[in-house]
Amino acid sequence: MIGVPIARLFGIEIRVQLGWIIVLALIAVLAVNELETVEPTLGDAGRWLVAGLVALGFFCSAVIHDLAHALVARRRGVEVPSIAVSFFGGSTPLDPTAPNARDELATAVAGPAASIALAGVLGLIGLAAGSVGNEGFKLVAALMGVLVVLNLILGGVNLVPAYPLDGGRIVRALIWLRKGSERAGWVSAAATGRLAGILAVVVGLAASILGPVTTGAMIALSGWFLFLSARTISDRLRVEALIGGLHVEDAMERTPVTVQPGLTVDTLASQLLDGESAMTAVPVVQADQVVGILGVREVRRLRPNKWATTRVEEVMVKPPRLPVVAVRDTLVVALERLQRAGLDGIPVLDGEALVGVLTRRSVGQMLHERGLVPRGGRSAI
Repeated sequence: MIGVPIARLFGIEIRVQLGWIIVLALIAVLAVNELETVEPTLGDAGRWLVAGLVALGFFCSAVIHDLAHALVARRRGVEVPSIAVSFFGGSTPLDPTAPNARDELATAVAGPAASIALAGVLGLIGLAAGSVGNEGFKLVAALMGVLVVLNLILGGVNLVPAYPLDGGRIVRALIWLRKGSERAGWVSAAATGRLAGILAVVVGLAASILGPVTTGAMIALSGWFLFLSARTISDRLRVEALIGGLHVEDAMERTPVTVQPGLTVDTLASQLLDGESAMTAVPVVQADQVVGILGVREVRRLRPNKWATTRVEEVMVKPPRLPVVAVRDTLVVALERLQRAGLDGIPVLDGEALVGVLTRRSVGQMLHERGLVPRGGRSAI
């Protein structure tokens, strides 16, 4: 599940992952330790109060960062029903992406720009509060000071030129804009990502030797993550080479079996889990509208003794986590949506009508039938 909905701003649903609880607790503890050094006159109660506000402020800063991406994307004509608030970057199935280089560049820049601008505003507030001299305003100045640093880190880290960070998206968009080729943009993003990852690993190892081992290890692990992310771009390019000229209609399962949300899971669980069955994902339809999808993964998360008492609507994946594609969408883009959503299949629409379902199995079968991948070979899908 891509987070829990907590609010709606400007018509966009805000979703957060439960991992934020750990992140905010860690930030509060770090803030308390930092305040003991920079503001030794504050008592324990004051430090924990400021630390709690810092944690809340950082979360709000992350919301503003991701909301900036969404608002700019929507202004550029991209539909953004929901966003999932990330920690220091990283893509989710809900991230807005634009269909052309100029709009993608504006969308990618918006997040870091918002964080850096917010740091400037908070810095001015902190300077004004610190000049008053009152003890209460001193707390405000301390709070603003820590939030300024966190927002600069949030904006700065995201400018690292490594996908899926915003900097990697910016590199991709700039090269795409310059050369007129999205593929060239991806190649450049992969190259800068590998370089950034290797540098981070080297810096992390050096920091582990010369300073705190924990800090160095975190930097090195971050670098390894960036390096692996660059490899996923290479995988994407290989997939694009296979299916670059194809569309969703070339690989989808036509006239799929559908199910009502009120039915129990046992109605079709055995078919979904049967390795010989061609069915791996079933659209859930109500009043001729697609309201969700039920796949092998959702059924496997449920114990068999619960199938007969659990309705499909209780376990199905539904919007906004559920993406949909159109029959004439490129297969590369559709497959990327499918993989990022982590689903077994996604509905295919022609206008408002359901005409098929795109699954990993159907794509693999199409590749084999066309001779693009030999029988028994690995398709990279």
